[in-house]
Amino acid sequence: MKGLVLTCEHADWSLPPGVDLGVDGDVLRGQASWDPGAHAIIAGVGLRLDLDVHAGTYSRMWVDLNRPADHPDVIPRVSYGEPVPGNADLDAAARAARIAAYHAPYWAAVSDAIDAQLAAHGACVQFSSHSFDPALDPANRTYDLGILYDPDHPFEAPLAERLIAGLTAAGFDVRANQPYGGTIPALCTAMRDARPGLRFAGIELETSYAVSLAPGGCARVAAAVAPLLRALVER
Repeated sequence: MKGLVLTCEHADWSLPPGVDLGVDGDVLRGQASWDPGAHAIIAGVGLRLDLDVHAGTYSRMWVDLNRPADHPDVIPRVSYGEPVPGNADLDAAARAARIAAYHAPYWAAVSDAIDAQLAAHGACVQFSSHSFDPALDPANRTYDLGILYDPDHPFEAPLAERLIAGLTAAGFDVRANQPYGGTIPALCTAMRDARPGLRFAGIELETSYAVSLAPGGCARVAAAVAPLLRALVER
């Protein structure tokens, strides 16, 4: 038996009350600000498995919860090519205060949940939901889902590969470590790196907008993912 922790770092496009970053509303509701459909998918998985989801509350333009606290883009001046004027002139103190108030509690909660599952079960899978825009690279982003993981990790890689096989069998076009690599700076990577030698897997799902924005697409992904995750953690 393995523990399971569900997360969604880019779950929402909104900003804290009273905050104006100088970003147009249409931009704020696009990929520069959040991952459309990602939370609907992981919420559907959580509902099917009776698990809570750790989800970001605000736009990645405010704080990017999928980046380490010391990453230059954790408070981005530019996000997916879109300037964020409200972040342009932050001094070190304001930057540190925002990270302490919004980023640190989220990472601590996810880390504590992982450690609790490791203590209870001796093994844990963190499964993080994200989405991607195929229009950013239309010649190559032609698939439905990407599964990001460390292919050299002896515990994680076999689990990710079983997940890829199961999603493929469910009718999805799935790619390993696309559109991003599974070891780039990210929450799953940091949680994995902090637990060397332990039976911990940090696996990220990337869903194409072609699926996540299609009618019924999020429910279709959630319905396929949930039993596969159940099978992974029960083995």
